[in-house]
Amino acid sequence: MTTAITFGAFDLLHYGHLRLLARMAEMASHVIVGLATDEVIMACGKAAPFYRFEIRQEMLLHTCYVNQVLRHGSAIDGGGRVKIIQEKIDFVQSHQVNLVVMGSDWRGEYDFLKPYCDVCYLERTPDISTTKIKQQLSGAVMAD
Repeated sequence: MTTAITFGAFDLLHYGHLRLLARMAEMASHVIVGLATDEVIMACGKAAPFYRFEIRQEMLLHTCYVNQVLRHGSAIDGGGRVKIIQEKIDFVQSHQVNLVVMGSDWRGEYDFLKPYCDVCYLERTPDISTTKIKQQLSGAVMAD
């Protein structure tokens, strides 16, 4: 069995997210999402997510691609990045992950996991992002 994991906020779940998850499901028999908690998103200097953790988790589990969602960022205590990195290593080891899959915008950022499993960066779906959707919804960008 091949187990793959990806990490992210998955706020305002969109077709770019779904394409990433679909490609993961083609690569692995078990797909896990390390879903950022609301607290870790805000600790990274971003606004609070549109949907709280439990709603984002439910949406992911209702796709046909995701088998499991793990709460990621529960170790936030002011230790910041070091705790988050260790938590990712712990997830990979404790869930017998063979493959980490991330979007190409994260290229190189997850290479610290290569001693534990394979790491793959997939090209992003063009012209879609949660940030762009939020801008369009706020009226900051005119929709095409």
